[in-house]
Order: sequence, then C-alpha cells, then structure tokens
Amino acid sequence: MRLWASLMLASAMPAIAQAQVAPAAPSESPAAAPEPPAITTTVTAAPATAQTTPARTPPAAQAEPEEDEGAEEGDVVVTARRQPGTVPGDIPPEQQLSPADIRSYGVSSVADLLTELAPQTTSGRGGSPVVLLNGRRIAGFQEIRDLPTEAILRVDILPEEVALKYGYSADQKVVNFVLRPRFRSLATEAIARVPTEGGSAMGQGRLDWLTIRRDKRLSIHTDYQESSRLTEAERDILAPASNAALGGNIVTADPGLAALTGSNPRVVGLPAGLAGVPTLSALAAMPVNGTDVTRYRTLQNAQRQWDANIVYARNILGNVAASFNAEVQATQSNSWNGLPSANLQLPVGNPYSPFGTTATIARLTDAYGPLTQDNTGLTAHFGTVLNGQISSKWRWSVTGAYDRAESRVATDTGLDTAAFQARLNANDPTANPYGPIEAIGLSPRNFARSTSSTAQVDALLNGRVFALPAGDAQASVKFGGQTSDFSSRSFRFGQEQSGEVSRDIVNGQLNLDLPIANRDRSVLGAIGNLSLNLNAAANRLSDFGTLTTVGYGANWAPLEGVRIIASWTDQEDAPSAQQLGNPTITTPNVRLFDYVRGTTATITAVTGGNPNLIADNRHVMKLGLTLKPWRDRDINLTANYYRIGTDDPIASFPTPTAAIEAAFPDRFTRDAAGNLLRVDSRPINFARTERQQLRWGFNFSKPIKSKIQKEIEAYRAGTGPNPFAGMAFPGRRGDGPRGEGRDGEGRSGDAPRGDGPRGDGQGGAPSANGPGGGRPGGGFRGGGFGGGRGGGRLQFALYHSWTLADRVTVADGGPVLDLLRGDAIGASGGSSRHQLEAQAGYTNNGIGVRMSGNWRSATRVNGGTPANPEPLAFGSLATIDLRLFADLGQRLDLVRTRPWLRGTRISLSVDNLFNQRQRVTDATGTVPIGYQPGYLDPLGRTVRLSIRKLFF
Repeated sequence: MRLWASLMLASAMPAIAQAQVAPAAPSESPAAAPEPPAITTTVTAAPATAQTTPARTPPAAQAEPEEDEGAEEGDVVVTARRQPGTVPGDIPPEQQLSPADIRSYGVSSVADLLTELAPQTTSGRGGSPVVLLNGRRIAGFQEIRDLPTEAILRVDILPEEVALKYGYSADQKVVNFVLRPRFRSLATEAIARVPTEGGSAMGQGRLDWLTIRRDKRLSIHTDYQESSRLTEAERDILAPASNAALGGNIVTADPGLAALTGSNPRVVGLPAGLAGVPTLSALAAMPVNGTDVTRYRTLQNAQRQWDANIVYARNILGNVAASFNAEVQATQSNSWNGLPSANLQLPVGNPYSPFGTTATIARLTDAYGPLTQDNTGLTAHFGTVLNGQISSKWRWSVTGAYDRAESRVATDTGLDTAAFQARLNANDPTANPYGPIEAIGLSPRNFARSTSSTAQVDALLNGRVFALPAGDAQASVKFGGQTSDFSSRSFRFGQEQSGEVSRDIVNGQLNLDLPIANRDRSVLGAIGNLSLNLNAAANRLSDFGTLTTVGYGANWAPLEGVRIIASWTDQEDAPSAQQLGNPTITTPNVRLFDYVRGTTATITAVTGGNPNLIADNRHVMKLGLTLKPWRDRDINLTANYYRIGTDDPIASFPTPTAAIEAAFPDRFTRDAAGNLLRVDSRPINFARTERQQLRWGFNFSKPIKSKIQKEIEAYRAGTGPNPFAGMAFPGRRGDGPRGEGRDGEGRSGDAPRGDGPRGDGQGGAPSANGPGGGRPGGGFRGGGFGGGRGGGRLQFALYHSWTLADRVTVADGGPVLDLLRGDAIGASGGSSRHQLEAQAGYTNNGIGVRMSGNWRSATRVNGGTPANPEPLAFGSLATIDLRLFADLGQRLDLVRTRPWLRGTRISLSVDNLFNQRQRVTDATGTVPIGYQPGYLDPLGRTVRLSIRKLFF
C-alpha cells in the first residue's frame, strides 16, 4: 500500500548552527519559510575606536544575520517580524526554551529532552503531548525523536487547546520544536547502566547522522541495547509458602498420620529413593522439604532491542515541503516463571498409598530448568507528510503513515501430568508417584502470535475565513481515513484459537476561532483580548458506527501577562483493535496480591483481548490560568483545573478486591479453601468514572554570565588577552575563524576576526557570540566551542497535582469505589491525593548539574471483607534523581590543548539517589510478600554513565 505525504521545514530561519554548519555562499538566498523570519538588529558594546572606525563585514555575515540567540548575551535585539516556526493563533506558549535553556538540560536527543520536560508537558487530561516541527505537523514522532538537541533553535510548549488547530483532540499539550536552518553532525554515544545493588546491567550504543541545509534534511539513526535478567534471589525475595519442593512433600488429612504427628492436615517430606509403599511411622518422622525457587524467577526480563530510523526531507513541486520517514525495530525478551511442578492426587486404595484418605504429592523438578516465556517483536513504520500554502492566509498539510507490528509469544506451561494421573486413578502398579518426576515430561508450549497493520492518511487546511472587528476568524478543517487489520492466533493446552478484527474509519474535524475583543484594535478593549473556540469531530467506524466529539471554549487575556482559558469537551472513543482481539495468553506461576484474603497468591494469569468491549464517552471541563508577572524575568505560573467524567470507560482488569470479585465473579477461580488460583485479566468496561484535579506550578530561569563572556568583555575593554588566541576552528576555510584567509586580507597573529578595522594588521575584539565577529561558523556553539556564548542557566520548576475526587462505578447498580478513601482498582493501592514534581538545574562554563524529585502522598486500601477486614497502608514515596554532565567542548582551556575533546560530553546520573521504595504494610505492620521492595522497584538506585561525541 502506498501513501503520499510530507513535511515542510521552516527553512529560512536566520540562526547560527550550534554544531558544524556548512558555510553559505555569499550569493545564496534563503528558501521560503512557513513563517516570516525574525529580522534582528544586534547592538553590542565595543570600544569607542571600534564604533567610529568603519569595519568591513564579510559577505556571509551580511547574508545570514545573527538570530535571536545573540540576545542571550544581553545584546539589544529589535524584532520586526514573528519568530520562525511559530504556531499560528492567539494562544502564546506557556513556556519557551532558547538554545541556552536546551543546553542546560544536558541531554542528547529530542526524545531525551521531552522526557526531561515531562512536568511541563503533562496534561491533566491524560494524553501524551502533540509534537510539531517548525510549527508544522509531522507524520510521527519517529521523524524527530532522534535529532540531537544541538540542532534545536527553540522549543515552544503550548496548552491543550492549540492541539485543535492541528486536527488533534484537546487532551494533549503541544510541543513545537524549531530547528536551525543549517546543521551537520555525526553523533556517537555509549551508555552503561547498573543498579547499585547489582544483579543486572544494561548497555546501549547509538549512532546518528544529521544534515540540515535550509529545506533539505537527512537524518539516519541506529541503536542497539541489551539488558540482563534480574532474578528474585538477587533481591532477597521471600517466596510465599508452597508445598511443592524438589524433594517432594505429601499433603494428607489421614487420621492415622494425624495421630502420629498431632496435626491435621499434615505435610510431610517424601523420603528419598522411595520405591515402595512408605509406612505412616516413617512418614511422620520426615521433615518438610523446601526449595528456594527465587533463583528461577525473574523480576526483570533479559531483553535485546535494535532500531534503525531514517528521515529525508526536501522541497518538491516548487514550494511544497515533503518528508519521508522509515523505521524498523526488533525486540526480544525472555522471562523465567519458576520450576515445573506436579500435584499428583493419590487415591485411596492405590498400591502406593498407605493412607485412608486421598493424599496429594507435591513435587518440583529442575531437570528442564525454569519455565520460560519468550517474546519477540518486529515493527515497521513508514510516514510521510506534505506541507504547502495556498496563499499567505491559508496553509495545508497531508500526512500519511503505514505501521505493521508482529508479535510472537511462547510460554512453558509445566509438566503434562494428565496421563500419569489417569494411571494413578486406575491403580496402575507401574505408576510410581515417588519415582523420578522428569519421566512425566513437559506439556506442549503455549504459542500466541499477532499481526497488526494500520494505514492512515489525512489532510488539514487552516487559515483565515473572514474578518471580524476584533481580528480574523481562523478555521482548521481536517478529513482523513484509516484502515486497520488485527489478526491473532493462539495454541493453548492443545486447543487452537484464532481471531481477526478489521476496522475502517472515515473522520472529519472542524475547529473555529472567533476573536471577540481586541485591546489593540479598540474593540471592547476594556475587557482585554477575548476569543471563542468551537470544534466538532465525527468518526465513522465500520464496527462501531459513528462516534462524535463536540467542544467549545474561550481564551481571555484581561491584562498583559494574564491569560485564562476555559474549555468543555464531549468525546466518544472506541476500544482499540488490540483491546478487542489480542490473543489469549495463559501464564503460570504469577504472583498477585489477593486483597480479599490479604495474602500473596501464585496464580495462573489469563491475558488478551475482549471482543465484548463497547465505546466510552468522555466529558471534560478545563479552567486554566497562566501568569507572567514580570516582563523582564523568565518566570511563569500556570494553574489548571480539570473535571473528567467517563461513561463506560475501558480499563485493564482491576486487582482482586471483594467489590471487584462480586461484580465480576466469573473472572476469578478459587479452590475449596478460598485460595486464589486463576484470574482472567482481559480488559473490561466500568459503568462510570469521575475525576477532578487541580494542577499548578511555576517555571523559573535566570541567565548566568559565563567565563568566556567575561573574558571577551575584558578583551574588548583592553584589560585581557584574546581568549581564542592559538585555537584552530574545524570546518572553516583557512587556519582561523570564518572569513580568515578567504579574501586574501592579512591578519596579525592569531587574533580572530572581530568588530575592529580590517587590513591594518590589527585584529578586532571578538564578539560575545564567539570568534569571527558577526557570525560564528560551523558548529562552534553547543557541542563545539560556543559553550559560553549563551552563558549559563539557573532553573527551577515545581508542579503540584491535587486530586479532589476519583471515583469508579463498577457496574450499573453496583458498588461505587472511592479511590481516595480506601478503594482500589490497581495493585499499587488507591489514588494519591497529592503529587509533587520538582526540578532544579545549574549549568555554566560547560559544567551542569540537574536534580529532579517526585513525591506522592500515602494511600490505603480497605481490603478483605466487612466480616474479615484486611487493610493495607501504602506509604508516601519521595524519589530524587541526580545528573552531572560536562560539555568538554565548552571548556576553551581543554579544547586549546586537546582539540579532540570538542563535541564531547560526559554524563553521570543516579536515579533514585536515596534508594527509596514505597513501604506497604498490613494491619500488623508486616510487609506482605507481594509488596516486598524488590517487587515494587526491582532495580532501585541505578547509576548511568554516558559518553557522547559529536563530530562536526
């Protein structure tokens, strides 16, 4: 299947690449950008003689004036037009990151940066952020995921309402990445990660090539990572009591044995080498056999993953920007699920039974090694997007994607005891239950495989529809289609099952922004700026009919620096093909906490799809406030209130509580003693959920003058030496910075080209932007020499999420679970009422430190039954992550003597610095077996070392 689409790069942004940039010919003219570029005039302080003496500026510096980054030095920047790559509309970014801000995070790729920005990009509605490139849609996150952060000119973070302008739902914030117009680099990175408690290790290698040349972009990425398994024994896990052991045990309520042992029923060990019928007296003297199975069970699977991704973008058909993306990923994992076991029933009258009642012989074998589950996956993605303009007022884009995923799961199920048990029941004298158990043999493995393929294409048109007194009414219209197929096949205990789900979707969405008041136009200016939003969408699904979404909202800025956004949305969603048709997989020996009995059970877990799921209906109200109280300080505050109610929500099957088991009794299997044996965990529909949350916080950033900046200022003032003297600049013509030796004009010594007069043998002072006066050249910023040009940064961020209500109605007429007051639907307890996310960072002179912390309040679960309560207390949890990094290329003292360090960054991070894990206790203060620290966080504190080299 062929789908056509592409992506337009903002190609004429007058910026200087932070890494190696291909020099532009003086006659080259910038390509048309999707937004008018910012025209800036930079005024820098210089000695009076330099101001009064005319200096000849190289043609390249005239052709490509300094971008806004020059403002980082404290220069005066006069902006005549909007910034390149800006998202259209009247809603400004909640937060905007400059290149210096981006460098201060000390991360390698767009994906890593987005992870660091999680507190700022998290939506209270639950959706992951929409990602744009240069203010344009992309075919998929794969297109920019692996780009180095040095290639980013700016990052804009915008509220959920902006997603509507691009044809997405309003449950996702928007993150717009703006790239530099010229960039070239080859990046290699080696990563090692180990837990301080040992037992496992992870290694990863990355290789990235990127070149950006105006409207042309080529990126190639590949990486391989592997992690070793971590067993329960390596975390000192205490296994729940089990009668099964390698030596074997006999469980019986025989009165004769009870008379000898004084207990009923009695568990006794099986004598070694037993060939005949044991006597009751011999059995009564036998101690119980035990086996530590924790070394045969994994907490973390052994995993391997390989990924390759390529993106090519350029203009086609004149001014239509296109991008093409292809990715393939292969994964493998292997887990251990304990040893094969057999529980043989020895009937009364069997020639090997000395008992007057039925007995159970519980045995394990290590002859076959641990039971394993092998998972393999192969995914492929192809995406393309086209962006163009009909006129100066209207823009269009067409995106298309094809995705295919294949999954294979093979699971060991244990010993095949059926035939041997039949012989015991028939009193076969040759069926010795005390003999070598490995003679029984293994059951056939369970197999499951699934294949999914999805193809989609949609077109978006947005622009001005008509004029109102307060401004232009803006509209966006999206039409699209999708076809998907999902097939599954499983072989379980000799029975084959297969299923297939196909779905075709035709969808459309309309979004309209209407300006009502405008202070600058004197239209209801007393109330500030006000606009209204209306949006509607319809999705026609071949298997679910028509699902609709309707929303409306208001965007009000009563004062400068104050913005209030209100929105209401009513949205219907269908279950995914995987939720409907995933193959049924049965996994033995799974540990699960049984809230009803207050114990940890070893069960058989059934997972897969549920073809009986129905669509849900979500109702969302949001009130948002953004404050920027000081114009000259980089600080902003946001507060958002969400009220979310969902009818028939689709959810993973909840953990076994009394209320859940009463509502879904057919999903649970227990034995006569009430022990949990089996849980069917396939997804379900609840009747309704209700949630209210207030999320608020602030971001603060302050520039810090770097050592290079101070040295440049001293050199200009004539009180210090040239900080760039004696340095070679890779990527430049001649031996010096850009312009030296190009036009035959001589130089004195090693002085870089500056702002002073030329041709007299006197080098001018370097600008704060680095060597070369007006424009530093290929890649002296970021990973290169330019660490000081943007100075350092001091940053703080703090966000508080306050959950006001969180209730689940299990079924119509059924119980209502209050997750804030003792109820739970998950194994991690109820909902925390309060959560905090904090970040702090300091970077200067190439050295940086960042800390991030997370805290959530305690919860409780009222387990058990009203007649026999089994409460659990889930303690609060606070974790802190620390990361130190050194951009060695920003240290001129090191680069001067060791040029190979240019572009090198070393990072050392410690996750969960204080090795904190949540503490869970029962009514007696005891930690249940299923909530041991090793289960809750197998790795604990980990140390990660990364060495990255950027070649320009």
